[in-house]
Amino acid sequence: MNFNRHITQAEFSPLAEFLRAEGAERRLAAQGGRSHRAGLVVQGAFRYLHADAAGGEHVVGYAFAGEFVGDYISMCVDSPSQVTIEAMCGAAALVVTGGRLEAFYRTDAAHERLGRTMAEHMLAEVYERLLERYAASPQQRYEALLERCPDLLQMVSLRELASYLGVRPETLSRIRGRIR
Repeated sequence: MNFNRHITQAEFSPLAEFLRAEGAERRLAAQGGRSHRAGLVVQGAFRYLHADAAGGEHVVGYAFAGEFVGDYISMCVDSPSQVTIEAMCGAAALVVTGGRLEAFYRTDAAHERLGRTMAEHMLAEVYERLLERYAASPQQRYEALLERCPDLLQMVSLRELASYLGVRPETLSRIRGRIR
């Protein structure tokens, strides 16, 4: 069984054991603050929110069971987080601080390679999402999200989902009607 579509369970197992000792968190980052934790979603989902200059809140991402969660850039370079990351519907994540993660990577070359591999795959996911955002229709993005998390509609309101897709709720209703 694979950890996710990029990293096998065998590759990830040393870090998975390390994360287990950290416990679960409800909120991993607050926009504008420094984020010092990241982890693995073990159940449920986390939402990524971004507040714009006018105070409007936008859903900009999700992390589901088996996926990385956290503001990795803020954690690694100690910069202000651009998002708030919060648990949804009974979500739980095993977390680690940036300092402990760095110490883990420094343990040996294999752990450092794992860190590099994880960072490369996070970059690949961000790149895929960027391309999807610009090149895929809202319907295609909706279908891809449902494929990624089939239980999504039990966790997220249609208004929130419309925000993530960048459409109005009425448009999402039409999309849903077309694919039923």
